[in-house]
Amino acid sequence: MQLTGIIKKAGDYYVALCLELNVSSQGESIEEARGMLQEACEEFLSYIKEEKLEEEIRPAPLEVLREFLIEDVEHVRPSHDWVYSETSIGLY
Repeated sequence: MQLTGIIKKAGDYYVALCLELNVSSQGESIEEARGMLQEACEEFLSYIKEEKLEEEIRPAPLEVLREFLIEDVEHVRPSHDWVYSETSIGLY
């Protein structure tokens, strides 16, 4: 299963969210937040499998994603790994 995690800086910590599982974690660095998120997702999936609750898996709701992306963010910038374009799209 391929999962998507997003990480943001919030105060002195980095907060990570898995979009497909609505699981989050944090760390003092990006690497720590990523590792903690991976561990949290693995534990969550193990519990879901053990309890036979696979049908209960739900992605992060739009409200959670919106709050995650906007709250406590001083500025938004692309990661160096992303392809990024500043080309604007005009709406008419």
